[in-house]
Amino acid sequence: MKKVYYPVGKVGEIPPGTGKQVCVGSDPDCVLYCTEEGRFYATTLLCPHQNEPLDRGRLEGNEVVCRRHHLRFDLRNGDCTNAGGYWLRTMEVKIEGEEIFIGQWED
Repeated sequence: MKKVYYPVGKVGEIPPGTGKQVCVGSDPDCVLYCTEEGRFYATTLLCPHQNEPLDRGRLEGNEVVCRRHHLRFDLRNGDCTNAGGYWLRTMEVKIEGEEIFIGQWED
């Protein structure tokens, strides 16, 4: 396996405090987040509880809050911080110049 980095946007295209659905390779169900502090994180699109799209969730610090049942996920590691048994798959984000890349393991 090797990690492949896919371009998903440019710094400045995603306002701080928001998330945007992006395509990583052949996977269209990913979200790139920009926190209020300007840090970038990436996760899968759907909340693992009941499949609510998290690009519409609210960012609070390093967490995204699902708008349906208010589950909170730490963007740094995918852990659900207010309910047991749930987690999000996170992906590595790399910035080169103004370009943002998300890494994904592939065969």
